[in-house]
Order: sequence, then C-alpha cells, then structure tokens
Amino acid sequence: MVINDEEELRRRIEEGWWISRDSAGVKLKDPRTGRSERVAKELEPLAIALHEGRRSADGQGPQEGPATEEDVRQIVGLMRQRVDSRAPILQKWVNDIAWWQHVTNDTSAKLLPDLLSMLSPGEIDLEDPEKTVDAIVRRYKELRSKAQEAEAVAKRCDAALRAYMDRARKLEGELREYQEAYNQLGDLYDALVESTRKTLYYITEQVPLYLPEDARLTYRVLLSKVSSFWEQVAKKALGQGEGGGQRQAVTGTSSP
Repeated sequence: MVINDEEELRRRIEEGWWISRDSAGVKLKDPRTGRSERVAKELEPLAIALHEGRRSADGQGPQEGPATEEDVRQIVGLMRQRVDSRAPILQKWVNDIAWWQHVTNDTSAKLLPDLLSMLSPGEIDLEDPEKTVDAIVRRYKELRSKAQEAEAVAKRCDAALRAYMDRARKLEGELREYQEAYNQLGDLYDALVESTRKTLYYITEQVPLYLPEDARLTYRVLLSKVSSFWEQVAKKALGQGEGGGQRQAVTGTSSP
C-alpha cells in the first residue's frame, strides 16, 4: 500500500510510525504491528521533515554519524527528481550542493587525521567542537605562514644564486679573454726569440765572411763585448730560471 494523502501521512507520523529508506524510496513502519507502507514520491520530503520534527520534539534530535551523510544524499536525490528540467538554474544549484558535499566529505576524511595529530591533548575539546576547530584553523595558519616564509627565503636564495652564476659566467669569459691574450703574447715571444736567433746568427756567422781580414778581428772583439753586455741586461731584466735558459739559447750563438 502507498500513502498518497498528506493528512494520512501526518497521522501515521504522529502515531509513532518509524521511517526508513531503501533503494526504492521512503516507507513507514508501524512499531506495534510491524506493518510497512511506502510513501509516495511527492510526499517523501514531507515525510522526512515530519519525522525529524517529531524526533526533535521528543528530545532525540537528528541522527548523527553515517546516517546524516545518507540523509544528505537522499535529500539531494529527491531534489534532483523534483527539480523542473526547464529550470537549469535550479538544476545547477542541486548539482553544486552535491559537489560541495562530496568535496567536504573527502577533504575531512583525508585531512582531519593529519590536522588532529598536530594538536596537543589540551587543544582537543570533546564537549566544545568549536574550540577544536579554532585550534585546527590556528595550526593551519601557522603552517601556511611558515610555508610562505620558507618560499620567500627560497626565492631570495634562488635570486642570489642566479646572480652568482651570472657573475661566475662573466668572470669565466674574462678569464678566457686573458688566456687568449696570454697565448698570443707567448706566440709573439716565441716569434721574437726565433727572429732574434736568426739575426744573431747572421751577424755572428755571415757578416764576418764578407769583411776584410783586418776588420774581421775588430768586428769579432766588438761583437763579443756587445754579447756580454746583452747577457747582463737580460739577466737583470728577466732573472734566472726558464727565461735565463731561453736567453742562453738566444745568446749562445753570439760567441765568436
């Protein structure tokens, strides 16, 4: 039997009939006889509201825990059935309610355990949920503030690192330029040494062959003194070591 009359529905609720839900909808059950009667689809929201009103009047209050979530799903389902398809704004409103309910439930299930673990025992008040919520919000704001500070520090460090890297690349470029200039000076020095060697060889070995005999001896004596003078100047200017060895190689050909 289906209850189609609003007055009959109110009378059954006032008589203490229980309300229950299943996949087919809402039905009422007489606790004395155990007889059940299904409620018409259009009267289901009214049946739920009357039942909750009677429970509140009896001091029982609304059901809590999983039944509350089931109630929300049931009500949203009924709203979807009752919404006129020609009113898209109402349909969107119903869909938004279902979406927010899903987001709220999943967020609570996934985040609340971690948030509660951050609270001290004194911050969890079982008698006053608002104090617990305030503590959770305060902890969350502290975490967000620390995360923002860490992000700001990371950005400053990243900017400083980029500046140092740019400076290092600039110095690396300057070093390459100096190295190229040094290599060019080395090549120039080697060319000068070779040119000097050939010049001294020409002066000491080739020129005397074309001089008269009496001038040849005078030329060799003068060349020996010039060579000694050159060696002394080179030693004072460049010092000892590898440079001295190169000077020996250059001036060695000037000995008569």
